[in-house]
Amino acid sequence: MCDEKQNECRDHGDPPWEGPQVIPAQIRRVDNLIFRKINQFARANGVEQATPMHGWIIGYLYRHREEQVFQRDIEREFSITRSTVTNILQLMERKGYIQRQSVPQDARLKQLVLTEEGVRFHENTILSFHQTDDYVAGLLTEEENAELLRLLNKLRDALK
Repeated sequence: MCDEKQNECRDHGDPPWEGPQVIPAQIRRVDNLIFRKINQFARANGVEQATPMHGWIIGYLYRHREEQVFQRDIEREFSITRSTVTNILQLMERKGYIQRQSVPQDARLKQLVLTEEGVRFHENTILSFHQTDDYVAGLLTEEENAELLRLLNKLRDALK
């Protein structure tokens, strides 16, 4: 344990990954294991590995599919530069997740539209998240899940 007044740590003989269960380290381990489970379900659902940014953009386009969405909307929503968004969108277009379509009011503007493949990708990704959530929740009782969520929310609020 560390003595904050003397700014010293006593050696308990245990390596940092053993011995006392340090909360941030345990949370990180559980987070890693949950991400492995998400990837396992994603592979089972035929969801090609994509970067988190691709998933976020596809999710944004899915939620806004009844509206016109342009590259500048993605730049603003995710606070990323035009050149970065251009590269991301070009790759997503090559993978068949999106199409750029001209709009009648301005030929220079290209509306971003999810393809059927992009919709399928999003829906299978969400399915994988739900399967992971159900799996993890099934490891604990209903009361334990409620208590875990209560404690995690308490930690999150205190750490803000």
